[in-house]
Amino acid sequence: HKLCELRPDASHQQIAEIELEQQVSLIGDEYSPLVDVNGLPCWPSDPLYDQIEQHQAALLQEHDIHLESLWSNWPAIYRQATGSSLPHITLRAGIDFDQIVFGLSVASLAHVAQPLLAISKPLQQCSENVAAVATQAYQLWMNKDLQGIGWSYPGDHGEEPVLSGFTEPFDTWASMNQLLCRETWPSGHEPKNIAYFCNAFALKDYPPSSDDGFPARCADVVKATAINQLQTQIGALWTQVGEHGFPWDWLVDSAGGSGVARFDSQFWRANIDPSERYVLSLVDTSIYRLRADQSGFSNLFLAGDWLKTGLDAGCVEAAVMGGMQASRAICGLPETIRGEQGW
Repeated sequence: HKLCELRPDASHQQIAEIELEQQVSLIGDEYSPLVDVNGLPCWPSDPLYDQIEQHQAALLQEHDIHLESLWSNWPAIYRQATGSSLPHITLRAGIDFDQIVFGLSVASLAHVAQPLLAISKPLQQCSENVAAVATQAYQLWMNKDLQGIGWSYPGDHGEEPVLSGFTEPFDTWASMNQLLCRETWPSGHEPKNIAYFCNAFALKDYPPSSDDGFPARCADVVKATAINQLQTQIGALWTQVGEHGFPWDWLVDSAGGSGVARFDSQFWRANIDPSERYVLSLVDTSIYRLRADQSGFSNLFLAGDWLKTGLDAGCVEAAVMGGMQASRAICGLPETIRGEQGW
């Protein structure tokens, strides 16, 4: 299901209904979302099509549909293929649900909870003032270790490099070699180094959801600027690159590409959807952050790194604290959240 809208019952100050759009039909009774990678349950980057109704799964793959995207054209493709619209389901308080935990990023409030903002002024102020920004990232799998690429500043205790302040538009680099043991590769293609780059993604505005080409255009920008950074700037960090540009044969490519085409086997992404955007801690905005129990609705609890946790910063630690707040608001536990202070 895709969350479409939360509908309030203003007279009782609670959520009365949730309108859901059923994006796909399943073969079985429920969807098991995780895959096993070396004994570790992991989230895949694509749906598990073998659990989706066969005709719909084929359409999703044929049109490369990203079901979580605000700019997905899946409803139009489904309508064209079936002659009908995606089915909608309405969940009602007291019948289908008792309480709701809103765990999306703060940027999602304006899209799925707009009717609530007109009733709860604190929620509206939070939505308008606690900002979130699109981000971008790319990741390389290389057949050279850190010494092989020319990184000559090993940590005293074997720490991997993590740094910011490099060139735009990807000013942050982290060596993610701790993940190598979690990955599976064809024999003879095992990487020796994982390099991850990220930064904010500059956008003047976001087009309407009908512009289904927007995600692809953003991804193309990320790819082009990543290749440019490797070609023209990365030698400042990795001294073995040399004066002739990035050696593309450093990239692990089981498809056997040549030259810059080897980049196609790497990973790049523009995180533009409201639920993906990074929550900022701008000056004078912390006063608009809410606690988990301050949505203004008795059966709606908030969770995430955009809450007033005492840390008030976009990070996994704050997200965990926000989740713990939601748990405490619902059941009273945990009584104490470490680091929560200064309210």
